[in-house]
Amino acid sequence: MGTAATVIIAITVVCILLLIAGIILTFMSSRLACVTTYLGLLGIGLTVVNISATPLVFWGISTGIVICLEYMLPKKITSSRLGIGYIAGAALAGTFVGLAMSHEWMIIGAVAGATLGGIAYSRTPAGRIMEFPSSKFLNYLCAKGLPAVVTMCMVGTSVLWLAAILNQ
Repeated sequence: MGTAATVIIAITVVCILLLIAGIILTFMSSRLACVTTYLGLLGIGLTVVNISATPLVFWGISTGIVICLEYMLPKKITSSRLGIGYIAGAALAGTFVGLAMSHEWMIIGAVAGATLGGIAYSRTPAGRIMEFPSSKFLNYLCAKGLPAVVTMCMVGTSVLWLAAILNQ
């Protein structure tokens, strides 16, 4: 095993750790979740997988949109962690259920999962404050669901790329 292979393995391990950190930060409702996950995706896309720049640019723009929206939202909403476990967990589950079918269904699964997670949380005693169905619920779901969906879809894309490399 040469030096180049060792470096690629080290970069892959660091990228996998960044992806795991992105998932954890999503459950903590951190602004850094999307950026951390994108760095992991970027590292895998530029070193391990030989792909075009299109998916990297797409997820980079998506990450930029999420970051801009998070800085435009009121601090009260961005710092809230109400239901984030339900939203992020369901988005993660939906991502991998969709990924079992195709890459396109992965995104649909993540959106459906985040939506169903928000609805599930709103049905708990602690979630009654979200007043489902209302515009308040929809606004909160969009504020918390979009970062979760983008983060989980980048994780799913990275897993897909790594699985393709391992199956060669």
